[in-house]
Amino acid sequence: MPTELEAVAAEAAGCTRCRLHQSRTQVVFGQGDPHADLMFVGEAPGFHEDRQGLPFVGPSGQLLNRLLEGIGLRRQDVYVCNVNKSRPPNNRDPLPDEIAACRPWLDAQVRLVDPKVVVTLGNFAAKTLLETTTGITRLRGRTYPFQGRVLLPTFHPAAALHAQGRRTAGPSPLEAMEDDFRVLAELLAAQAPASEASEDRPSEQLGLF
Repeated sequence: MPTELEAVAAEAAGCTRCRLHQSRTQVVFGQGDPHADLMFVGEAPGFHEDRQGLPFVGPSGQLLNRLLEGIGLRRQDVYVCNVNKSRPPNNRDPLPDEIAACRPWLDAQVRLVDPKVVVTLGNFAAKTLLETTTGITRLRGRTYPFQGRVLLPTFHPAAALHAQGRRTAGPSPLEAMEDDFRVLAELLAAQAPASEASEDRPSEQLGLF
């Protein structure tokens, strides 16, 4: 018998609720530990994700993996998904009606995985879950309550990659993300029972891809 999360994923695989089904290769539902304490929510699949059917497998995913390793986590320790499950043509921004059409899938993922901490990656995920028009630059740097959980907004890895080599007045997006992941490590340590918090995590990092 499939789990409820697997059943939802199977239903989403044939979704035609918005126009994006016309141009996608396949639905990119989500990946990772179905009982993870930590969930990442990005914007929408890109080229590589659309082809492979998995979230964050391109350069952005490689950066996400490195940031996770930096705080002692492996990709398979967490659950990763996007606001939109289908790739917008030419990686354009998702439209409001597309986000609204896909929202029930995301709500189901949050309910069924039941993470303690949700990290939003980029503008669209933060604005969607926090129901705000405030941009990510102003939102990041603090935590927010979200459905009885803790939500931590940070930049999208793609923004950090695009900004590499550019001069910025303050911290670069990558430096900001590294700071946010240090906060994330503290959040997870505070959420963990004392017995778990004292356990050493495996030193070896196992790559999924």
